[in-house]
Amino acid sequence: MHHDGGSTHQESIALYSKAIQRLLKMRELIGRDGDVGTSSTLNNLNSEIYLDNSSKSLEGLLVHAYCRLAHVYFMANMFDIALGVYTQALEISPTYLDALNHRGATNVILGKYNEAAKDFDQVIQLDTDRVFVDVFTGMAKVLVAREEVYPKGWENIVPIMEDLIMSTQQLSEQQQQHAHNPSIFATYKNFFNNNLKHLHLALFSYHDHKTLDVDQAWDHVRKGNYYKLDGHAPYDYSFQQKKIDMIKQVFVPGFWMDGYGSTSKNLIFIVGFVRSGSTLLERILDAHPLIAGTGEDSIFNGRLPAIRSEVVEASTSGSLQTLQAVIQQQADEVEFLVKERWKKVNSRSTQNKDTHKQRPRRYVDKMLMNYVNIGFIHLLYPNALILHVSREPMDTIWSAFKHDFPPGDLDHTSDFQSLAHMFKCYKEVMQHWDQVLPGRIQHIRYEDMVNDFDGVARAVISATELPWDPQVLKFHEKKQAVNTLSTSQVRKGIYKESIQSWKKYEKYLKPLMRYVGNNAIHNITTSLKGYTTVHGD
Repeated sequence: MHHDGGSTHQESIALYSKAIQRLLKMRELIGRDGDVGTSSTLNNLNSEIYLDNSSKSLEGLLVHAYCRLAHVYFMANMFDIALGVYTQALEISPTYLDALNHRGATNVILGKYNEAAKDFDQVIQLDTDRVFVDVFTGMAKVLVAREEVYPKGWENIVPIMEDLIMSTQQLSEQQQQHAHNPSIFATYKNFFNNNLKHLHLALFSYHDHKTLDVDQAWDHVRKGNYYKLDGHAPYDYSFQQKKIDMIKQVFVPGFWMDGYGSTSKNLIFIVGFVRSGSTLLERILDAHPLIAGTGEDSIFNGRLPAIRSEVVEASTSGSLQTLQAVIQQQADEVEFLVKERWKKVNSRSTQNKDTHKQRPRRYVDKMLMNYVNIGFIHLLYPNALILHVSREPMDTIWSAFKHDFPPGDLDHTSDFQSLAHMFKCYKEVMQHWDQVLPGRIQHIRYEDMVNDFDGVARAVISATELPWDPQVLKFHEKKQAVNTLSTSQVRKGIYKESIQSWKKYEKYLKPLMRYVGNNAIHNITTSLKGYTTVHGD
């Protein structure tokens, strides 16, 4: 997903909404009353899912447009609105598989596991062609979080998944043998690989959480990651290292000038490596009535190309006054967009709406990969709080390896060597910031959050310069949508099961440990003012 703070989302929402209104008007003009309740019509709509738009019926176009609009709302973190739009599609065609499957995924984000299980179960029953294989990934999430809401249990889906793996492998082999057009086979191969990835990772969850069979679980996570990477371009070690080297060359003492940048403390930035505990930290902050979490879509990161371009141009003007004006303008623009986006999401949301949080004084911008952008964050906001979450390296790296991230920058967490290099680059750049901006970043050790939650929570709120509020300690009781791989975990409150969780798979992770080397040393201590680390991890 591209983190642009939702700007392109708003354009897409407007376009799809306009298309839907036109389609509804067309249906009205030709005398349709919206009732498409016959089984033949419903089946036809499912058969239209993968047709070109020019070949779809009017009803097929309408449900397709509703699903695309709902998907945009989902990507913009407006999950309850997405839920409503998927439901609108299902009011037209109650068995439309695309809407059922994605409404189930949205229900998972919203913590509505019972409703999610019903949606996923319908897809499993109706999708006899097994087009929506990711439904098994969704159902696995439900079973891991709340197994009791799906009485059929793992026993219903495991045999289906195991048979589907065999049949998919056979189909893939047949296509390879008879394919005369390499590009057509590549399309088939990507489809088969994606399905096999979902199936193996769902079976990993089954053995990891249900049977506790480490060997079986490892076999499935290994195969799932193999199919995820098969066909991907190789990880570019040289490019990644050059990126880090460039940061270290550009951002040196003297790059930042005293008195430049916004004086605002309204934004709080959370950075770190993936699977480090950042969602827990954001939920702690968001539980405070004067602090608003803004989700996974970083407006600062989305604005960064423009920020970089404007600052570089102003730097070449030779006028320090012009440079300061541009830096202030960019800082004001980001803060304005953060506030406006929160207002828009909060005003249209029923799940996250908080009547006691109409005027937040702090806004959390959480995007872990922003650790490479700390130089620009400090340039624009020299007084803003920057929080870095650090978790025991092998726990972090193992968690990154076993989870399936959306396609993009994190694809190569599925490979030992590239994952270790990504972690090495992260540690290298964080060490650089500590050297050139000593004391600027507040480090938070994940294990301290778990072992001394009250102490860390109080120190974090103190760092925001806001008064303490006891609601922070009840963060897990808030109804909230969390679109991360930590969706179910943050609803449990504080739990310690994830500490040293990699040890269960240690015999399989020895090659990874060798690649990680000395970077496996957890030498970060919580640096929040007045806090002393509690040893117990």
